[in-house]
Parts: sequence; structure tokens; C-alpha cells
Amino acid sequence: MRRLLLLLTLFFTVVFMLVFASRPTQALPEYSTQTGEPCATCHVSPSGGGLRTPRGQAWVGADKPRAVPDLTQSLELLGVHLDVDESAYVTAPESVPPAGPLNLRPGEADIIHNWLKDYEGN
Repeated sequence: MRRLLLLLTLFFTVVFMLVFASRPTQALPEYSTQTGEPCATCHVSPSGGGLRTPRGQAWVGADKPRAVPDLTQSLELLGVHLDVDESAYVTAPESVPPAGPLNLRPGEADIIHNWLKDYEGN
């Protein structure tokens, strides 16, 4: 009888915890389908849910329109104003000086060569 009582108590404790302790998720796959964007557009976690990126914050703040605003629009919606000269980032200077020779001490070339040979890339 004690064993049955213990099992019933354990069963109802587990059921109670599952029913009342779980929190509903806020990120829904339907949002990704609705906007045509992956979850990582609006969430820090690539799988969705949790903290939102500025684009996700702006999207929710704009009452979840069909399209997620781009980063510049999102920052403006969030009250961030940037004074940036875009031309400084899209044009290269008129002339780029050529690279100088690589001056190595004896034995350094082998170290660099071996490192480059074993480098797996980014």
C-alpha cells in the first residue's frame, strides 16, 4: 500500500510539474513562413526563440508586419540614429600602395610554411 501511495505521489508530482512549470514558447515557425526569413533574422539563436536581434525587436515593435525591416530601418524604429558617410565604406581610395616584401629571419619561413600547409581555413 505504501509503495502504491509513493508511486501515485511521484506520478502526480511529475504531471503537475509538466503541466504548470512549462512555459509556452514565443517563437513560432509560422513567423518564418509569414516573413520568408530564417529564425536567425529575428533571434540571436539560429534555431529561434529567446533573445531577439534588433531586427526582431523592431518587427515585434511594429506589430509583426509581413516583412521584417532591414537593419537600418530596425535601428531607426528602435530610436538609434547613425551619422555615417556611406561613401567611406563603398569606395576604395584612388591608389592602394603595393605590399612590401616579407622580411623573415632564418628559420621563420619554415614555420610559416608549415602553419599555412596545416591551416584548415575559416
